[in-house]
Amino acid sequence: MNRTQRKRHILRTWLEVLIAGIIYLIVISFTSFRIPCVFHLLTGLDCPGCGVTRMAYSLAHLHFREAFAANPFVLCLLPFLIPYAVYRTRKYIDGKSSQYSMIEVAILTILLLGAIAFGIIRNLPS
Repeated sequence: MNRTQRKRHILRTWLEVLIAGIIYLIVISFTSFRIPCVFHLLTGLDCPGCGVTRMAYSLAHLHFREAFAANPFVLCLLPFLIPYAVYRTRKYIDGKSSQYSMIEVAILTILLLGAIAFGIIRNLPS
């Protein structure tokens, strides 16, 4: 796949994700339908991602306090994850190695451990 094909592929993928997100936002705005969390259904506990739909809905309406209450972990990571996604996308478009550097592996490991810790802490009895 050449650079132009990779650009088209990424653009198409991002547009599909954006359109799906907008459709889902419209659906949850006008119905009671929500995609359930399988982890929560099986265990009764909140996973580190529980609340992301409420967070995204609140962000779409510029309700930052509600977004933070829904999932503070993911909300606080967004300013870092978005530039990282752009960086990885540029690497893909430029045809550079898809291998993760040691620093990326270290950072992603720390994020995974942070997500696990957040998942444990949010389920502690209050």
